[in-house]
Amino acid sequence: MITIHEVAKAANVSISTVSRVMNQSDAVSEETRRKVLKEIRELGYLPNASAKKAARKSVKLIGALFPDISNNVFGRILQGINSIVSPLGYNIIICETNGEMEKEIHFLNVLKDKQVDGVIMANVHIPEEQLMWIHKNQKPVIYVCQDIPDFALRTPSSSVNIDNKQAMCDMVRFLYEMGHRRIAFIGGPLHDLSAGKKRYDGFMKGMRDCNLSIHQDMICFQEDFSIRSGYRGMHQIYEQSALIPSAVISACDNMAIGAIGFLYDNDISVPGQVSVTGVDDTNLASAIRPSLSTIRHADSDTGVKAARLLLEHIANPDFKGGAFQLPYQILRRQSVRQLLRQDTA
Repeated sequence: MITIHEVAKAANVSISTVSRVMNQSDAVSEETRRKVLKEIRELGYLPNASAKKAARKSVKLIGALFPDISNNVFGRILQGINSIVSPLGYNIIICETNGEMEKEIHFLNVLKDKQVDGVIMANVHIPEEQLMWIHKNQKPVIYVCQDIPDFALRTPSSSVNIDNKQAMCDMVRFLYEMGHRRIAFIGGPLHDLSAGKKRYDGFMKGMRDCNLSIHQDMICFQEDFSIRSGYRGMHQIYEQSALIPSAVISACDNMAIGAIGFLYDNDISVPGQVSVTGVDDTNLASAIRPSLSTIRHADSDTGVKAARLLLEHIANPDFKGGAFQLPYQILRRQSVRQLLRQDTA
């Protein structure tokens, strides 16, 4: 690396003169300034701060923000991302946010300081003001398991997701065709536009499409998507509804497992008396008994698609990107029972 001593020697001036030129001091003649700047350009000299910054940027970095890295859904996505970017020399900075806005904002600032080349994230909250630095620096963002937020910012971005509304609508139709008519819903926070609001909207659409009665006492929302929240939500429906539902749709597998836990603790058979479904197809979904009927969606292909989109944005500033939807699959397991005609009344 070229030093300030070499610049001073080539320009036949003192080290302090080179320093004054770099600091834009007025105590240097215009002729000397031009001579020093010429040697700086030709030698490729970088001051210490600039050299450090350049050295830092020689490391190719991608940020990944996920609510819960113990959730194997996000593990599958990360595997897909890594399979694409690692052979190209990129390092991934993984940030676990627990779905908390404060942590999401904190880690966005961390990634800003690390000067990442782009971000792949599944944020629950997507704070516009915290993405301003991405907008200003034209850093691309790929949303996974979330849709592109409706911001006025023209940030280079794409999304990889499923049609959450249609997927949940299809789950209602699946239960309807299995003979269920009294269907309850345990939802997550509606500020989560994808897993929260759109899955609830899909439930409501499915109920209307099947001409099923919607009972508000069989619908509840929780603050997060945890097993504990599923247990609490099932308890709430049990206490407030006039009739026990024949089936319960949960906004995610964890909540479904919590609901099964409550029913078990209260001697209510699953699926003998109540069928239960989830979304995600986590490891627990097939491990518990009864095994959980669910919607499988995000896998390594989601990560592969997200990584390729991010690299396209990085390589081509004119790349428009877009919203990309991947397929999903309803998996029928032990937690759903086919009802006989007399059971549907």
